[in-house]
Amino acid sequence: MLHQIVYRWDPDGLLGRRGIVPVATSLSRDELFGWHTRTRLADAVTMDYGDPACPASSVCLLDTPLGVALVRRAFTADARRQRLNNSAHVLVGPRDSIAPFDAIAWGSLEARAPGALDPDRTPAGYGLKPLADERLAEAFELAAGGLHERARRLGDPLEVFTAAVLRRPRARVALLPATTEDATALLWGLQHLLTALLPGPWTFSTFEVDDTTPDPKGAPRFVILPRVPGAGPGTRVRVDLTGRDEPFDAHRELARRMVKHYVGEGWAGFHRLLNVPTEVHTLPEATRVEEIRGRLDALGARREARTKPRTSPGTRAEQPPEEGTREMPRVPPQVSSPGAQPAAAPAAGPIDPNRPEVRCPYCLDLIRWNENDLYERDDRLRYERVNLSTVTDPVKRHDRLRATFMRCPNPGGDEEREHYLPTNYLIHEPPLVIGLIGDGLSGKTHLLAAMIAEIDAGGLRPYGVTHQPVDPDQHQDYLRNRVDPLQRGTMLATTVNHQGNLVQFADALLLRSAGRTRPIAFFDVSGEDLARGGREMQFLAAADAFVFVVDPVVAVDLPELRRLTGEGEDAPGVRRGDRTFAAVMDRLPRTAELLGRPVTVAVTKSDLIRFEPPVDAWLGSHPPRPGQVDPARVAAESRDVYSFLHAHDAVAWLSPFEEFRRCTMHFVSATGARDRDGRFPGGIRPRRVLEPIVSILAMCDMLDQAGVERVGV
Repeated sequence: MLHQIVYRWDPDGLLGRRGIVPVATSLSRDELFGWHTRTRLADAVTMDYGDPACPASSVCLLDTPLGVALVRRAFTADARRQRLNNSAHVLVGPRDSIAPFDAIAWGSLEARAPGALDPDRTPAGYGLKPLADERLAEAFELAAGGLHERARRLGDPLEVFTAAVLRRPRARVALLPATTEDATALLWGLQHLLTALLPGPWTFSTFEVDDTTPDPKGAPRFVILPRVPGAGPGTRVRVDLTGRDEPFDAHRELARRMVKHYVGEGWAGFHRLLNVPTEVHTLPEATRVEEIRGRLDALGARREARTKPRTSPGTRAEQPPEEGTREMPRVPPQVSSPGAQPAAAPAAGPIDPNRPEVRCPYCLDLIRWNENDLYERDDRLRYERVNLSTVTDPVKRHDRLRATFMRCPNPGGDEEREHYLPTNYLIHEPPLVIGLIGDGLSGKTHLLAAMIAEIDAGGLRPYGVTHQPVDPDQHQDYLRNRVDPLQRGTMLATTVNHQGNLVQFADALLLRSAGRTRPIAFFDVSGEDLARGGREMQFLAAADAFVFVVDPVVAVDLPELRRLTGEGEDAPGVRRGDRTFAAVMDRLPRTAELLGRPVTVAVTKSDLIRFEPPVDAWLGSHPPRPGQVDPARVAAESRDVYSFLHAHDAVAWLSPFEEFRRCTMHFVSATGARDRDGRFPGGIRPRRVLEPIVSILAMCDMLDQAGVERVGV
């Protein structure tokens, strides 16, 4: 939760002071006094109302000794008040609770931003309620597409801006000329371009008068402040965005190449450049720039090789220029000017080629989102066609789109049943499809419900990951039918056998991390369907990751577990392996691509063996640094799980670790206790249920942390 403070002109305010002061807040008086006096907040909320060029609104992100503060300032010229009608809405919270991407998005929406207040009409006092963190995530979803496109249209000034920051990475960069809208879009693009080369902390202000210049009317007013919290004002560099006075040095050349790739490929393509095969931000700072240059060189070489004409017998290969002749100079690619559409950008249409191709998990065809084939569900859950071409207001359009579905066109024509995919599943980065593999009694249904409950309660936020439902109705149904009964202590029924029906994902969420948004879908297919190996298993071909669930009651030969299977205490258990493991491993082709997909093995019901070493050491343990993934710690747990299963003759359950190249293994418990006649009378106490998901996110490059590329290797 983020606390709120409202500033406006008042004769005494909450702190008994006259001027532009705090008048409403969700903080206590002592906390408010600290924020107002011990940080730069008191200065940041006040705009230069004496400057006729002062914009109607601006945004500032501060990193202070007390935490982070997001300030949205409003200014209205008012002769009756002598132009003192300056107000501000401030959000404050712990460091890293407000990401620069969220701050830029929230500020760009102005009065339409989720959770926005009208400072002039907010009742005074300490009665304000904190703002939920999710409101910033909603603002991101509303603004991200528009900001990204605006940043890509500002290719020329973005190149100049990027070069200036690369040239003086610790300086305060002031931009001139610019408008508030352009400054916001440029900040967005700069975050994308430099977040790996100069990984923060980033603070900024979209309006700030350069007080080092005698004439305020000629001063730069749009400033990016990439400096360490608590540092002094430092050097300030004035940058002419027209590029007239900016040098064409090595920094400018690198910025030109980066912006060209960003404008042409978009954020997804540029992100791949930064993170494949190794994340740039994990490298030493001194080598990051040369690494980016090398990757751009390699990318250019690959493209040239793809476009170079092939020669065949009887045809003449392209010859180099003869000696003494002069090759015509190559015209450098043109970067779009401010406000201009990139030349390569296709015209907008119902099927947007800029949207990613998504593999339908039901028919396995590759499809793209088509706005002309959208549906909404009525009260009877029937799909009715909807036309959103007339809905142009971005807030209304976003609200309608989040509840729409696209009918899969099934280009292959091999699926007779109509099926629909949520729009949220199609318009972001390609989905991360996770299949849970295990016998019907292995506890994977309880494990998935416990995972979703932990995520819904904010369990991934310490890792910098926020979430929203892909299909709000389906998510609420899953919470109502699975999560809520489990949390009330009711044992869940096993997954329904589909018997030829269309297998759909149990739940799907939109995960946001480091400016990226990616759907994650969970398939919980019944053990009978998996063991049978029919068409119900075809989703495996579309899966990007797997969670293999090991039931220790079946896999491990211990006296305390034999009682649960009805066997005598002295009779050894018969362990032939999990038939679903075998069926899935037999169905999957042994291709390099598939065997490189991330896999976790989760020993569920670990509470039943909690007194056995090394289970006892892991089941009650917590990461020494919450929210940080330690590859060495993950490897140690995987080693202990493997040794435990191998020592207890559960070798058949180790096949995923043996087959897949990236695999982690974990001790988990969805309930923390045994059931009694279908209930958990003492309630449930999930243990470490997010560890498998965190490992998969790390292996799928969804966590913005150093070293995660070593997880599962």
